[in-house]
Amino acid sequence: MRKTDLHPDLQANCVALPDRSGCYAVIPLPVPLSVDVPKCHGLFALAKRELELLKEATSRQPEHAGLLLWMLNRREAVDSSQIEGTRTGFDDLLLHELENPAPDRANADARETFAYVRAFAFAKSAVETGGKQALNLDLLREIHAELMAGQARSKPGHFRDQQNYIGMPPEMARYIPPPPTEVLRLMEDLLRLLQYEPEGVMESSVLMRAAIAHAQFEAIHPFLDGNGRTGRLLLPMIFLAAGEPPIHLATFLKLRQQAYYDALLAVQMRLDWTPWLTLFLECCIASCRHTVQLLATLKVILDKWQGLLHAQRKRKDAAIWRVADLLLGHPVITVGEIVRRLGISFPSANSAVDELVRLGILRPVNDQRRHRAFHAHEIMNALYTGLDSVLDEAARAGRFNG
Repeated sequence: MRKTDLHPDLQANCVALPDRSGCYAVIPLPVPLSVDVPKCHGLFALAKRELELLKEATSRQPEHAGLLLWMLNRREAVDSSQIEGTRTGFDDLLLHELENPAPDRANADARETFAYVRAFAFAKSAVETGGKQALNLDLLREIHAELMAGQARSKPGHFRDQQNYIGMPPEMARYIPPPPTEVLRLMEDLLRLLQYEPEGVMESSVLMRAAIAHAQFEAIHPFLDGNGRTGRLLLPMIFLAAGEPPIHLATFLKLRQQAYYDALLAVQMRLDWTPWLTLFLECCIASCRHTVQLLATLKVILDKWQGLLHAQRKRKDAAIWRVADLLLGHPVITVGEIVRRLGISFPSANSAVDELVRLGILRPVNDQRRHRAFHAHEIMNALYTGLDSVLDEAARAGRFNG
């Protein structure tokens, strides 16, 4: 990264690194409350409408929406972690969560991915209780502490006290974040956006604020490691604090991973917001649409299952009906987990599972005689079906409305 690669306003503030000849750390400008990108006006309108449609859909089906958001959170954990190089898949994460192995016996990637689930749950509870004011520096440090638990070298829960780089070696870095002495000041400045309250006639929409906050957080890179995961987890929290559904974007950002990196770099080095706002809004549109589609798909799948049970003349009070309902939000399951969640006997749960396997609703995940696991393959497939197409549709809609 050369100094001449930077926007003139950033060149004026960048800092030469004393121990790295020709290397300059970038000091981001104060966080803006909004940026005007005319090419994105149409996308903003579309994204706002899709967010409203998602809110309406989840309010009509609150029970199914809760189950779906539970699954989407885990899909988000998988995809956000895979962006950083882990290999744990969606079913691997659910099995890890079911088995709850001791730390010294757990797969490291699965343990790291599940840390995102814990961090999300912690942050969600804090934001639901405290609203925008909960989006403070302590919460960000606590999120990081959960995400990076057990990784002492990353100093979980502490802002960095040394220089970091995006890309190595430093002389070849794509971007060099600000010196550690600037981190606290810049993070305190970011709070203006996270805890934003409208003033006067003009108001910055949650879509604008979330996009800017993520880009600024990644530009500051306040932690030694785990900045990408922390920054992506921050996105649904900003929506939640504004009273919106906590939409998950990591799955779609992962589909456009190189464009994601390049778009953030354009902001960080050239103050060019167009690529990032475009990608961010396309991902928001795609996430909202896909979630609404999933709610409809869940109902179709459940209706199909109930038709099969009716055809088998299963009594309405039989455990198998309750197990089928449970699978909508827990598509990887064990007999023991069914017993725990539904409070039924082991023989009843085991019998229901055997019948659901016979009907093709469940399939075995493994061939173990003990600790057998099963998955509802139709639910699993639905979660990852149509992701590319809905993102492509959002991009085409953006070009049409741009």
